[in-house]
Amino acid sequence: MLQGSNKENKKKYLDESLFLISKKIGEIIKKSSYFESIAWNMNKNTSFFYNRALHIKTFHSPIELLEKILNIEFLIGRKSTCSSSRSTTTHCNPKNRLYQDREIDIDILFYDHLIIQSSMLTIPHPLFHFRRFAIEPMCEISPKKHHPVFHLTLLEILGGCVDKLEVKKMDIS
Repeated sequence: MLQGSNKENKKKYLDESLFLISKKIGEIIKKSSYFESIAWNMNKNTSFFYNRALHIKTFHSPIELLEKILNIEFLIGRKSTCSSSRSTTTHCNPKNRLYQDREIDIDILFYDHLIIQSSMLTIPHPLFHFRRFAIEPMCEISPKKHHPVFHLTLLEILGGCVDKLEVKKMDIS
């Protein structure tokens, strides 16, 4: 799972969502450091992002997990990010996604070794391998994890990543 925020008190939003994730979704097994990056695929004037990767133990199905994530995002103040209304029963198709500033964004990157492709949810995250801001925090907590589609470790994916946007590990707690 990856958390991201680029509005106001970014660390506060990540910490609030971490608390809600632990209460509504499951046990936090590992969490990465905070990472700062330029906004990916957004205007150059967009505020930078804080991101953090999480390894969660949950008993919820992938669809239930998505519903809980959308609820947490809503509770923290996130507005719709799709051209159509975003609700707990639908997920944005990445092709239709409008990238905008957000209090919180929580993405399911992987769910065990499952591969899911549906109109509601795609796992592994379909853009993960293009996004250094997601790969670096994941490599910090699980560098040898195998990507179930590409059959590469996350470190191998990082080594081949064409995204050259700077991602900086932050020294905050």
